[in-house]
Amino acid sequence: MTTRSLAFRLFVSAAAWIVVILLITGVVLVSIYRQAAEKSFDGQLQFYLRTLVADIADLDVGDRTAPSNFNDPRFEQPLSGWYWQITRLDKPESNGSKSLFEAVLPSLEDLKVPAHPEGFYQGYMNGPDDKGTGTGQSLRALERVIYLGDDGTYRVTVAGPADEIDNDIAYFEYALFLTFVALAVGLLAATFVQVRFGLRPLNRISRVLAEMRAGRAMKLPPNLPDEIVPLAREIDALVDANRQVVERARTHVGNLAHALKTPLSVIANEADSAPSNPLAEQVERQVLVMRMQIDHHLKRARIAAAVSVVGTVTEIAPVVDGLVRAMEKIHAVKRLKITTQIDPSLRFRGEKQDIEEMTGNLIDNACKWAISEVAIRAEPTQIDGAVFACITIDDDGPGLSPEKRAEAVQRGKRLDETKPGTGLGLAIVEDLVSLYGGRFALEEAPIGGLRAVLDVPGLLGAGVEVT
Repeated sequence: MTTRSLAFRLFVSAAAWIVVILLITGVVLVSIYRQAAEKSFDGQLQFYLRTLVADIADLDVGDRTAPSNFNDPRFEQPLSGWYWQITRLDKPESNGSKSLFEAVLPSLEDLKVPAHPEGFYQGYMNGPDDKGTGTGQSLRALERVIYLGDDGTYRVTVAGPADEIDNDIAYFEYALFLTFVALAVGLLAATFVQVRFGLRPLNRISRVLAEMRAGRAMKLPPNLPDEIVPLAREIDALVDANRQVVERARTHVGNLAHALKTPLSVIANEADSAPSNPLAEQVERQVLVMRMQIDHHLKRARIAAAVSVVGTVTEIAPVVDGLVRAMEKIHAVKRLKITTQIDPSLRFRGEKQDIEEMTGNLIDNACKWAISEVAIRAEPTQIDGAVFACITIDDDGPGLSPEKRAEAVQRGKRLDETKPGTGLGLAIVEDLVSLYGGRFALEEAPIGGLRAVLDVPGLLGAGVEVT
């Protein structure tokens, strides 16, 4: 997936939402778990607080600050973090667990902790410094004031180490993090599969369009998802309209050719039947030029229309084989050795008559100038990432200098008047290959003469790749 692909955008947007939702969910779950942990811890403190209040109420007057032990060693161990403290508010009397080690717990009421609706206080406070750091241990405490009438007023405080809550929450956060990481990986993998599966019909359309361009299919498949059916219908309609436009253009080209050629034939016949004079000769020459120009421009119009047709494909090997057989007959007197090396899977993405005209002109030109040998080779190549058919035609003739090669492709330019022809062959090849977006060049052949290199849009058979 590239950064510009639809699949990448869908995946990134889904991944972003997954991460955001998991983060929010994690924060909410940690907050809920903290409240649950504090509530569970407060439940222990509530038990100890009720026990102390019951002991205070049952003790004799004068001994209410010295209740019985809980039989919990944590309240016996010095600075263990578990403490209880009873302070008489109407008289300077107080007592605490042995774990306080002569330290005094602050009052939650004095620390401005808001009172609970049920009349007690709960919150955090700093307890005795158990590690010598200068900072008291963080405690979770419960505090209640008891009124016993004439027996006095007492503040009962029970506290436990807040580290137990923090450690419990830290373990929960760690477990939650690992769980969410695994969940995120699973969701991202599921999203990736979902995106790839959901966009598979688009890949299928892309493959079928390539098949249509290669001439192996005429329409898009009918069994597509409902959301893509309108798009497929419009693409099929566009392809059909393209074919109709090209067909109409060909019809108009043919009509124009007949409409112009008939008057030209009449003029040529009249000039030919007229007494010999400079005017008649000039008319004949101009008629010949007009015919050549009409043929050339009508052919360009036909090719320009044909190039835009989807699905026009021609196998190259049969075309070259047919041309070689024809050239062997035409140039039989020279007894040329014409060798071919054609990739059988290679195809020309265009009409048969166009590749015949391009290669035919080049092979005919090579046969005219060759002394004894002509070599033809066609293989696939890549130009700017696209598949092209590279056709090379070598002869062992006299060849051309670089300056002469540039002149050879000029329209009507003939370098040797002793050879038959009009001088349009190479220029026609240049025009045709430019219309197809290809390349044409003349080089020095390895066998001593001229090499013609023709690169035209190509295709390979199924399962064949360009090496």
